[in-house]
Amino acid sequence: EDEWYKAAYHDPANAGADANGTADYWLYPTKSDGAPTVATADLDGNVDNDTANIANYRRSADWNGQNGNVTTVGSGGPGSQSFYGAFDMGGNVWEWNEQTIGGNRGIRGGSWFNDSHNLQSSNRVSIGTPTFGGDGIGFRVAGP
Repeated sequence: EDEWYKAAYHDPANAGADANGTADYWLYPTKSDGAPTVATADLDGNVDNDTANIANYRRSADWNGQNGNVTTVGSGGPGSQSFYGAFDMGGNVWEWNEQTIGGNRGIRGGSWFNDSHNLQSSNRVSIGTPTFGGDGIGFRVAGP
């Protein structure tokens, strides 16, 4: 979970900026302390209002006959990636991590159907095990 958290929210430009250490991290994984603009999608599921600080949440990306849906990873553009270049760490789908809370596995980041508070760095949730499925939960494949 710590690695996921840092990849999503870390702001090295403000490292050590306050005594509490909270300035080391953005509130949202789009390099912002303000709520992201909600994404809209084209007919193929790509974000079509790609600007800085954009995320797919609040059932905003309507395409393929769905009122809200996942979008193509990274289609929000480079202005919405984390400092480390990771796309869609807020919105699109919740992502499993290795944190366990009361026997349940942790998820982070919010999904396409959540409100902005679910995308915030302070939000953490635990739900079942990774065998639990749904259209709002996924995982991130990472390489060295």
